[in-house]
Amino acid sequence: MKSSINRLIKLIPEWDGKSITVNPINDGITNINYEVIVDKKSFFLSIPSSNSELLDIDYKNKYNNNKICGEINISPKVTHFIESENLLVTEFINSKHSSLDTFKSFNEIERLVKNIKCLHSAKPFLKNFNMFNRISSYQNILKRYCLPQTLNRYVNNIKSLEDKLYLPNHKLVPCHNDLLPENIIIKDNKIFIIDFDYSGNNDPCFELGNLSVEMKYNENQINQLVKSYYGKVNENVFSRVNLQSIVSDIGWSLWSYIQAENSNLDFDYNTHGTYRLERAINKIESKEYELWKNNI
Repeated sequence: MKSSINRLIKLIPEWDGKSITVNPINDGITNINYEVIVDKKSFFLSIPSSNSELLDIDYKNKYNNNKICGEINISPKVTHFIESENLLVTEFINSKHSSLDTFKSFNEIERLVKNIKCLHSAKPFLKNFNMFNRISSYQNILKRYCLPQTLNRYVNNIKSLEDKLYLPNHKLVPCHNDLLPENIIIKDNKIFIIDFDYSGNNDPCFELGNLSVEMKYNENQINQLVKSYYGKVNENVFSRVNLQSIVSDIGWSLWSYIQAENSNLDFDYNTHGTYRLERAINKIESKEYELWKNNI
């Protein structure tokens, strides 16, 4: 691995002849990450892990979208991209990730939403992101594995929502699509969004629905999330956010089952996938589900 990273560093001519120190960062899931210190200035260097192609990550799309967000100061600025290696280098933000407790209060939710609205107001991203397409792709990959028997039944149930959630004239905006606590950093009270692997133009209600399950928000917090974003809460938007939260859980549960079969990380992806699947099923089987469907 050391020889590999040294070879990649040599691809960046601006670093040639300078004092360089490389520190591995052991928190990547679909990427291998390093802090590279060049003449006492730190950079974040990321390359794909072995299973990133299976998960359909487009690194040119990631670079483009990260660059856009860096230019408007809501993510670390991109400094280099070597397309032949899918090597991405950004500024290094020396701070810890947020946690499940960081954005729980109404004031903190509102603060996070201001950042999200800035993201959604950026110039259009390179590609669109549609979790329904991902679900179909992940289903095909998972045909070779033994999965929970209930999975396909509920996946097919949720697919019927696509035409209602994505009408032909529905406005898409630049979205991160994977806003979990680990992808948010706070430095000097400023919020930075990182890791644009799954970024793309999408329904803003997917962003909010995905955020609500990643942050484990209760109904009051979801109401505050919607109010902070739209200025008020109405049944249509509240229902869209809740339905998209189900789509998110289904999609990332399939992603987790793929990881369980292919990842070398010491993490129980099967249990995580089942947890997300069961959370989605509980909502599908709830009395609110039909109400949400009728409200959109």
